[in-house]
Amino acid sequence: MMTTVQDMRITKGIELSEKGRITENADGSFAVPSMTSDRIYKVLLLHNEWTCDCPDFFYRHVTCKHVYAVRFWITFNHYLSEETSEPKVLAEDALQCPRCASIRAMRYGRSCGKQVYRCRDCGKKFREESLLKRAGYDAEVVVVTLDLYFKGLSLRKISDHLKQFNGVEVSFQTVHRWLDKYVKLLNAYVSTLTPQLSGKWHEDEMAVHVKGGGSMTGAQEGQWKWLWNVMDKGTRFQLASEISQTKNEVNSMHAFLRAKEIAKAIPHEIVTDKAGSAPRGIERAFIHDKAKPKHTYITTGEGTPHANEWAERLNNTVRERTKVQRGWKADDTPLREGQRLYYNFIREHQGLEGLTPAEMSGLYQASGENRWKTLFMNAIKKQSPKTTN
Repeated sequence: MMTTVQDMRITKGIELSEKGRITENADGSFAVPSMTSDRIYKVLLLHNEWTCDCPDFFYRHVTCKHVYAVRFWITFNHYLSEETSEPKVLAEDALQCPRCASIRAMRYGRSCGKQVYRCRDCGKKFREESLLKRAGYDAEVVVVTLDLYFKGLSLRKISDHLKQFNGVEVSFQTVHRWLDKYVKLLNAYVSTLTPQLSGKWHEDEMAVHVKGGGSMTGAQEGQWKWLWNVMDKGTRFQLASEISQTKNEVNSMHAFLRAKEIAKAIPHEIVTDKAGSAPRGIERAFIHDKAKPKHTYITTGEGTPHANEWAERLNNTVRERTKVQRGWKADDTPLREGQRLYYNFIREHQGLEGLTPAEMSGLYQASGENRWKTLFMNAIKKQSPKTTN
């Protein structure tokens, strides 16, 4: 088997630690003598990251033999000085200690919903690495919050659920703040993805109860606005969910422009109802494109080629949630874009044989047993450190 350069660093680190010439300084750093000269290198643990002032670490930014030597030295010293006869058994959930590299870590309580560990060898306390750096709560708690919200629970019920089953006390205001923050983060990420679509879109609009809206003919008295939903037939992928005060060709155009932005492609056919705003809205949305989509009016009922049952079913899914909420308080509610996220990437569809629209579109950025967590992990990797704190 070929020996790598890193393997050689580890071997030399073991040799240095066995010589017993490493010393610990008063400031918590370690003095490690060079193997080829009289120089003494300084090794220090800074923010859970080992550093060294040797050229190998400074110029190549790799774990050098001096760092390996200190980690082995700390582990060996604590094993030799341990007076207890307790067998050295690795806990089932043990992690590697960031200070001494020991694998003898044990659970040591929880802090803000995050598991805390304590190294049995050097005594260092540390927390399991989280998807959300420097966040007050673990990513799993936020994931549960999102899932419960889009399954229909209110903010206060989610707060109560977290307290009972996760042992975490979170106010309903904090839950709403999480929803607003992380729905935006996830949607910003999925908007960069390119779904593989069938090219046949269905559009339908529906009235939703929104604060600041007006009365509508044929609707109950109150504050109402229009929600424009556009989806791809073959994959059931929802492309747009735009809200407007009125129902005219400009509003229709904005819905198709948003759908085109997400699809990153031009459809070959668009199916709508007989709303007068649809023809001009489509014309204006695709006016600068060489290929113009065919516009088809609904002329037949459910189960026929030009039926709009898929868009209607999508509208019913939205109605199920808005009914529980008793309407929306603002146009930019996290529910509007969040339900599109949940519909596309999280919710399994019986009509797609248990797949999500995203998976049908070739997007597997949210797959596996915990789709929320996988999507979170992929989204956060794309974000700068400032946006995830």
